[in-house]
Amino acid sequence: AVVSTQSTGKCEILHWVPISKNAHEQDFCSVNPKFVAVVAEQIGGGAFFVLKTERIGGIEPSSKISKHNGAVYDIKWSPFNDNLIGSASDDGLVRLWNITDERGVEANHAPVQTLQGHGKRVGGLLWHPSAENILASSSYDNTIRLWNAETAQEVSQLSSFTNQITDISFTMDGSQIGSTCKDKKLRIFDAHNGTIAMEGPGHENMKVSRLRMLKDGNILTAGFSSTAARCLRLYDPRNLTKVVNELAIDSATGSLFPYYDPDLNLVYLAGKGDASIKFFELSEGSVFYLNQYNSNNAQRGLGMMPKRGLDSSINEIARAYKLDVAKKMVNVIPLKVPRQSKSFAEDLYPDTAGYEPALTNQQFIDGRTHHPNLPGSLIFRELPLLARDSLQLMRRKHVRKNRKWLMELITQKSLLL
Repeated sequence: AVVSTQSTGKCEILHWVPISKNAHEQDFCSVNPKFVAVVAEQIGGGAFFVLKTERIGGIEPSSKISKHNGAVYDIKWSPFNDNLIGSASDDGLVRLWNITDERGVEANHAPVQTLQGHGKRVGGLLWHPSAENILASSSYDNTIRLWNAETAQEVSQLSSFTNQITDISFTMDGSQIGSTCKDKKLRIFDAHNGTIAMEGPGHENMKVSRLRMLKDGNILTAGFSSTAARCLRLYDPRNLTKVVNELAIDSATGSLFPYYDPDLNLVYLAGKGDASIKFFELSEGSVFYLNQYNSNNAQRGLGMMPKRGLDSSINEIARAYKLDVAKKMVNVIPLKVPRQSKSFAEDLYPDTAGYEPALTNQQFIDGRTHHPNLPGSLIFRELPLLARDSLQLMRRKHVRKNRKWLMELITQKSLLL
């Protein structure tokens, strides 16, 4: 069987959204079960919209936050607080915002915290996967800084970069943070003290590359080869000088955004300017192409719903929010596994990260490390309308024997009701 796509009517959930046309290489969208946030096009200063996920149709000007003095480059919701979002800007600041369930964005909405310390524009944000209120920011001042978002104090600083940092990724337990850079090097840092644990050559091309620190300890990168072909690579962090596996993608020119599902060892790959989202399996040190979702409209970026925000009652296993700049639309792309049975599909929802952090911010600062808390599939039974983000394979040993259910996957466009 082959993965197929089926369209069921219109897929736009939000229209007339003035999505940012800035050339900066980020997703420009962040999603959680409550809210969708999108970086906005604005003349003078920077702004982003925050709307409730159940909203359909046009947006309201009152849903816009525009308190940065420079363009907004990245936005990220906290993994442990669906009302807390961080924004990074050309003005060199990181601001934190509390969005209430009842009022949403308010008039003259003020940040609850401002993180100051970077000497130049801040290009990327990433929350710690298991420690509460620990936030990483990457800047054009060639540093990565970790912050205690509660107190606005800097926890550690990661340097030694000689060019623009293009991506950052925490290990599963948050003890290390990996990075890609336009100096064509991969680096792994100790997240607590900022020292380099490992360094090696990355993609040969100076175009933007990105990385994800995988559950099995390997590193996945998405970038360009020496011949400017787009490709995925796997590295062993114990020896970054050697590429474990490489899979050529195509010769398109848009940078690649990898979205990693650690529960299922799957990767969704979206290219800037592409009209498709490709699916890959990570297994036994190799990358395997599975299939892809196709559309007619180019994407500026994607926001991926956390797994706890999907609908397990319809076997939804992933949902992407696709930014269409030309049509000023945010499209929803849900992926479902067809099942005749109406009972809970336990095999589709193994243990996954929940709302509760495994560490407090102070415990992380004191040097402690812990994997994310996994409440298990119980979260989907208790919250039948809030399922999970990303694709799903069977248990690892079963995956190697039989991929039948995965190859029967159907992707659909539908309204988010």
